[in-house]
Amino acid sequence: EGTKIVTHSMSTSGIMYMDLALNLDSLEAEDLKYLSLFERLLTEAGTEDKGFEELTQFINTHTGGLGVSHILSQKTSGTTVGKPDDVMGYLTLRAKCVPEKIGTMLDITKEVLLKAKLDNKQRAIEMLKESKAGMEAAVVGSGHRYAAARLSARFTTADAIGEQMSGISSIESVKEMLKTAEEDWPTIQSRLESIRAKLLHTKGEKKMIINLTGDDSLLEESKGTFQKFISDMHQNAVGAEKEPAKHDWSSEIKTVGKGFEGFSVPTQVNYVGFGEQLYKPGEAVSGAAQVISKFLSTGFLWDNVRVIGGAYGGFCGFDPVSGIFRFLSYRDPNLAKTIDNYKAAADYLANIELSQEELEKAIIGTIGDIDSPMSPDQKGFASLTRWLIGREQKDLQKRRDEILATSAEDFREFGRRLQALNKEADAVVIGSAAAFDAANKEMETKFEIKEIL
Repeated sequence: EGTKIVTHSMSTSGIMYMDLALNLDSLEAEDLKYLSLFERLLTEAGTEDKGFEELTQFINTHTGGLGVSHILSQKTSGTTVGKPDDVMGYLTLRAKCVPEKIGTMLDITKEVLLKAKLDNKQRAIEMLKESKAGMEAAVVGSGHRYAAARLSARFTTADAIGEQMSGISSIESVKEMLKTAEEDWPTIQSRLESIRAKLLHTKGEKKMIINLTGDDSLLEESKGTFQKFISDMHQNAVGAEKEPAKHDWSSEIKTVGKGFEGFSVPTQVNYVGFGEQLYKPGEAVSGAAQVISKFLSTGFLWDNVRVIGGAYGGFCGFDPVSGIFRFLSYRDPNLAKTIDNYKAAADYLANIELSQEELEKAIIGTIGDIDSPMSPDQKGFASLTRWLIGREQKDLQKRRDEILATSAEDFREFGRRLQALNKEADAVVIGSAAAFDAANKEMETKFEIKEIL
């Protein structure tokens, strides 16, 4: 019936872990702005049969929890940088329970997907007010996350969508959504109902993936229960009978234009982001890049941005799927000086001489990060995510081998790439108006300043 069941057999002490994923490609780009609200309403607004408190109590009584979220990522192949417009997105419902409660867990899943009260205006307005307040507090207190998202939104469709859903752009979107909910609720409700109808239409290819992690015997014994669930979902789906069209988000959402952007907020510190696409689509990325990024964060950037510069944090991050490299600072008293430190990192690496002991220490630290212990449900979900992105086990092993084989020359080569990056990189800063005024007097490239609160 078009539904895929993926199983991971491992010892789980008798617990069944389920991840249900619904493809989002039938949603318009505009729908994605409402996705976070839709996700919360599924489990926090009650259903046709149960109020919010009763539903919450029922979930907690019969399962180990049930949560709704989404996966959104650029796709890739092997260890190369993916195409900027190749994106995948899934709504995910994750739950766990003991064997005798599997049927009940699936009944709850059906109920929240098919019968959630998307017409609960009061709860929706409360959620939007919470989101607005949370975002306004976060952009002042954790501005580095917003700077990072804004930088990445220049290069890939997936990152541009992510920025619109939870970045700086989303602050204004949530304000507009709240205003519409208060003044014209039917418009919001119609959008939410439309999202559900597109995700759970009654005819055509069913875009459901069920990812199960459990003991081998439990997976075998529960096959019939899950087959019945799939049959019930197809028979009781909501929405139009005609399969909704797939949407090409790259034609509906444009990436952010290049340039130095400054977002002024009421604060006395700055969150300074600086970055560029270090590896272009199709280029192979060595695992050595992870070693070098961690080395920079815990060494050069710690010393120069945090210890000497006075910031609460200075670090960098590299995404091997998109090829994007970003420098970031946290609660930073400086702006122009921090960007100078970022640029200086390139020459530092390009001319570095590492002892064998320093090199081994950097490699061991990176291996510790990628091979950290995972619970059974984390292993199962990580495997699902890698599969959807386009990664195989052999790709992970190749990256691990490359990390272990990292050499001092890899550091110098990375430094030379950063030297080229310095000429093209953009800056995104969340900070004070006074800091931007000072920076624009001092720096050759000027910031375009916008107020966001």
